Amino acid sequence: MTTTITAVGTGWDAIRMPRYLGLAAAEHLGDTLGTVIVEPGERRMYVLVPQGTAGRWDFPDTHALGADSYLPLPPASRSGPPGPYWLTPPGYRWTLTDPDDLRAALTAASQPPL
Repeated sequence: MTTTITAVGTGWDAIRMPRYLGLAAAEHLGDTLGTVIVEPGERRMYVLVPQGTAGRWDFPDTHALGADSYLPLPPASRSGPPGPYWLTPPGYRWTLTDPDDLRAALTAASQPPL
């Protein structure tokens, strides 16, 4: 199976971020983290969020993808490199991360350690 390029903005949007920041935020989110795609060659990841989030998203070092954007979707069974893979697979339905929870996790992950 190969990676496919899929339109974003129908049913869900995505927030793109550097992989290091996304992995740190994922630790803060714990079980509330929804479906996530990692693109290792580009050192970035995408957190899937509810449709419409892209229009109001603004957080440093991240980029919102909504309508007129495209995203690489790995095969359902790919959980590691090479190529894009699922950090948290979609299962039978795509679990979306709450944007407010994601913002709080990104804020916490962006803080310097004490």
